[in-house]
Amino acid sequence: MTLKHCAHLASSTLLAASLVSCNSEAESNRFLAVEYLNGAEEHARPLPMTEFTKPAGSRPADAQFTGSLQLVDPDKHGDLAIVHDPLGLIEQRLDSLRHLPHFEFDFVQRGGDLIPVQRGVIRTEHPFWEYVLQPGQVWSEPGDGSWSRAALPFSLQERSANCTHNGMLTWLFDKAGKVSRVAYQISSETCGYLQVNMWGIVPAAFEQGEVAGADAVISRMDAHREARLPVKPIAMLADAYPGVEPENIGAVNGVKAEDMTVYGFVVHGVHYRGGCDTRHGPYPYCDSLPLPSYSTAKSIFAGLALMRMEKRHPGIAAQSIASLIPECPPEQWSDVSLENTLDMATGNYEETAWNADEDSISHVIFLDDDRHATKIEFACTHFERRADPGTEWVYHTSDTYILGTAMRNYVEQRHDSSVDVYEHVVAAPIWGHLNLSPLLDDTKRTYDEAAQPFTGYGLTYEADDIVRIARWLSQENAEIDGEPELDANMLAASLQRDPDDRGVTTSDPTLRYSNGFWGFNASTVLGCGADVWVPFMSGYGGISVVMLPNDTIYYYFSDGYVHRWASVVVESSKIRDLCQ
Repeated sequence: MTLKHCAHLASSTLLAASLVSCNSEAESNRFLAVEYLNGAEEHARPLPMTEFTKPAGSRPADAQFTGSLQLVDPDKHGDLAIVHDPLGLIEQRLDSLRHLPHFEFDFVQRGGDLIPVQRGVIRTEHPFWEYVLQPGQVWSEPGDGSWSRAALPFSLQERSANCTHNGMLTWLFDKAGKVSRVAYQISSETCGYLQVNMWGIVPAAFEQGEVAGADAVISRMDAHREARLPVKPIAMLADAYPGVEPENIGAVNGVKAEDMTVYGFVVHGVHYRGGCDTRHGPYPYCDSLPLPSYSTAKSIFAGLALMRMEKRHPGIAAQSIASLIPECPPEQWSDVSLENTLDMATGNYEETAWNADEDSISHVIFLDDDRHATKIEFACTHFERRADPGTEWVYHTSDTYILGTAMRNYVEQRHDSSVDVYEHVVAAPIWGHLNLSPLLDDTKRTYDEAAQPFTGYGLTYEADDIVRIARWLSQENAEIDGEPELDANMLAASLQRDPDDRGVTTSDPTLRYSNGFWGFNASTVLGCGADVWVPFMSGYGGISVVMLPNDTIYYYFSDGYVHRWASVVVESSKIRDLCQ
């Protein structure tokens, strides 16, 4: 296929299969060439991801990109194509969904690194989208003349929810401070109910100049990168551990390859990783791909926060919800403890059938609402008392929201309203110690003065973040400088290390739920003569983080609504027998 033919495809039909065959040529003769980025034409379809990738043979950037970049009228440029939209969201909200929010952000360049100053999930005035910006790269390449190039990974995350759509930005800049139009593209996501391709090219303005706090931004990035685990391709797992079959890790057990965002297996401190594919080629920045927590936040925010508070203030886990939340009626909540609520065993529910309450229309409305007053009123009053607390497990994200409110109120009673439960109890002491990414500096919150953390979902992180949290819990005994950070009894129960406390029985006899963590009895899968309980975290749509008792960790982020990983248990047992 000729370069001319590739360019023709990029400006007309751009069939995905044809794009793949153009990838090798796109590195030496880009569709997003200098003439195009500085021109007026807009392409009609997505491009290969190589258009947003630093090619081999490039050299250090000739120019410096430090200052403020603004996209000019992004609501007038760009388009999208539906891949999967069973709820009809595109039809309902096309005008707001199809364009980027307002974009005006500061950047710092250090060598080949391009670092956004504002990190994490960034709120906007857009009715649907929020931004996530991650560090990118700058370089110069043959054929671009006096121009240098920039590429920046970014994501759009749904307001008040956790769906995350991943993409790239690229543009040209020169020594005089001039900037070309900015091309963008989204070709993958972790979102079961909305999958789209988005693309466009937008005029831009650049204000060159020093950026306040640049040194701190650079130091933070360096510390985080230094703390990451070493990464190898998943195929190399077989080289290190003969007999292990990497093909049984990842898109297996019913998880389709097209639904997989990223997956990995951690053993002896090495992170073997796969995935990071998009509909238009490999994602160029897999290390920093933003991932939505969904309900894994129930483990690492709600669970860890209460365990840490119990360690420092013994007895808080047994304190009643009604004593901390005036909106929760005493007749329903005076005998329900914070730990009951973390266990989702409050006794307040409508149906015990699997996810019947969670998937009900009223509960979905609760999840979508972005105001604390309406959320807490629903959570406290919607369900009737039907069982004694601690006896019946019914999955409710609204229960975890109640717990988050109770913990916040407790912290503010002991300190003041300036002390935030997420930052004070979890982010600063634990994430800071681990040097996790800035994505975890904050959590999603209600869009009102209360700014109440969602607690049960709404975190965003890199794959390395979640595996190092899992490693800290399961292999490093949740210690900082040799001192335990979490209540020992609650942690043992959460990690299935207390045979007398497996957690609350669920409707599946192989599953337990304890302090926001799940436990799975893998003895049948392994053919063991005794129970083998495996603790794991789980998230909506197809997210699992598995802490196997032989000191290996498996995770995957997908959006095909499949939660299965039995073959990984078998492969892990080949490294160290899980039956022993």
